[in-house]
Amino acid sequence: MADGADVRSIDAVRDWHAALAEYGDGLAEALAGVELEIRRAHDWLEEQLGRWQRAIRDYEEEVTRAKAELSQRKFPTWDGREPDCTVQEKALRLAKARLEHAEDQVEKCRRWLGRLPKMVDEVYVGASRRLANFVEAELPKGLADLARRVAALESYSGLRPDYAPTPMGSSVAASPPSPSSQEGGEGKTNSPSSASKKEDHEGGAAQPTSPGTGEG
Repeated sequence: MADGADVRSIDAVRDWHAALAEYGDGLAEALAGVELEIRRAHDWLEEQLGRWQRAIRDYEEEVTRAKAELSQRKFPTWDGREPDCTVQEKALRLAKARLEHAEDQVEKCRRWLGRLPKMVDEVYVGASRRLANFVEAELPKGLADLARRVAALESYSGLRPDYAPTPMGSSVAASPPSPSSQEGGEGKTNSPSSASKKEDHEGGAAQPTSPGTGEG
């Protein structure tokens, strides 16, 4: 590789590329899922708001009916006695409690519909945009660069099938001496024995005869 990295396995780099691509797909799906859940939450709040608003109209009618029944019940009987209005009064209290609960739920839904966009903007939007930029721009660039490096490694391994570290302790056979060095050595080298023999021969030829030697 261009940066001098010691790559031992091209398959490992391929696996890394595949894992990064799968990671990017997972991030994209997660972001889409979160966006969908936010929309669902907003839609649910609007649905609940509409539901409780309809409930308010129904409970208002219920309160009106309970008040009318109570008013009719309060008329004295023909003998002048006050009628028992316990049931009508209880129905009116229940109708009013239901109406108050519905009004409270409408207020909560409206409050959350106003708070939810602000909370999403403060907590989620900034981080999600940075992550989406990474998934849509930075990660594809990194995957493309890694793919080029894998292709370069494959090309290099194809050009150098014999590429491997030299084993430690291996020796290189010594080359034989050149003929010129052998000839020069033989022309310049004289053995000591031949030189001494030559000197003895020359010395013996120059020596005179010994005085004590007689002729006969």
